[in-house]
Amino acid sequence: MLNRTPPNKPNTTNVIKSYRKRRLQRGPFLVYGAVGLVILGGIMLAVWLTGSNKPLGALFPTETSTPTLTLTPTNTVTPSLTSTVTETPTETLTPTPSGPFPYTIVEGDTLPAIAERFNLGDDGVLLIIDYNPAILEQGGIYYVGQTITIPPPGTTRATSTPIPADLPRGTRIEYSVLPGDTLAGIAAKFNSLTEDIITVNKIEDANALNVGDVLQIPVNLVTATATLPPTSTPVTPTVAGQPTQAATTPSAPGTASATCAPAGNTAFVNELVSLINNARTSNGLPALSVNQRLVSTASEHATDMICNNYLSSVGLDGSTPQSRAAAQGYTASVIVENIYALPPVFGTNPQVAFDWWMNNTESRANILNSQTTEFGIAYVESDESLLGAYFVMVAAKP
Repeated sequence: MLNRTPPNKPNTTNVIKSYRKRRLQRGPFLVYGAVGLVILGGIMLAVWLTGSNKPLGALFPTETSTPTLTLTPTNTVTPSLTSTVTETPTETLTPTPSGPFPYTIVEGDTLPAIAERFNLGDDGVLLIIDYNPAILEQGGIYYVGQTITIPPPGTTRATSTPIPADLPRGTRIEYSVLPGDTLAGIAAKFNSLTEDIITVNKIEDANALNVGDVLQIPVNLVTATATLPPTSTPVTPTVAGQPTQAATTPSAPGTASATCAPAGNTAFVNELVSLINNARTSNGLPALSVNQRLVSTASEHATDMICNNYLSSVGLDGSTPQSRAAAQGYTASVIVENIYALPPVFGTNPQVAFDWWMNNTESRANILNSQTTEFGIAYVESDESLLGAYFVMVAAKP
């Protein structure tokens, strides 16, 4: 039998050829399609990577308006406002105080300079002392850092109540207490008695007087003690059995002006001699005898202080009670000194000075010193002095 391909069946060779032909026709299309897909994928990948919110977006600059946000401030008018507010320094008002005010003493201050600074007038220094009695209690010493009271400008000093002429004995008058007043001083001023003033005014504490207190004073209960006229020259007391000697002027050169001639008061000196010796005898001590060299020593220092307006046991030339007594020819083994100053208008008298000394621990000890045997006392006053009047006691033992 012949091996023939049936006529109705496709030839195998033809089939293979046909397949190869179709395969060759589809090849280019596949290649081109693959290339297109790659290109399209590359474009999409580039867009994704370089977008504004994509991983590589920061590597490429983008159009942003941030550089235009650095605007300069428009409110530059503030510097000009400060120049118009500088009017406040011109308001340097110095209000006038309406009442006493504190002041702390600084380096270089003096009482006259302070009085002038605060317009206290001619009596400024005395006004300051009136308002600060501690200055006198400290021996006229004031110091840097000390706080004192300054009266307001226009303040006038208090004046003592004058005794009307020919008042009957026991007549009562009103009296306003002044700085430095004591009951004993008020009694002496009005020829009264301390006990009567205490009784009339029902005073419980005789040491608790206040400036401005109004007291009823029974006047002319005792005989008035005569005083020397203001023009008197300084004299020293005469004591029975003691030689007399006129008061000497300061021997130290330049300690007092030639025109300074303070007045003395013999009655004041004699009264203070009695007060001191009575105090000594009542305390079991012997009375002191008056020594004229010590009188001259006291007079010299009192005159120096009143003519140079100071209050201190140390002289302006550095002298001490010991050296001043030696200058008068008195060699002392023991020597003490008490000083007191207050204007006569405030009741300066022997009793006031004595009371102050007895109320001061150091001064009282000087009066009651058991080692002293002699003493000298001086009193001087002058309207031209800042403090007005001075008492000086010098007690010693040869």
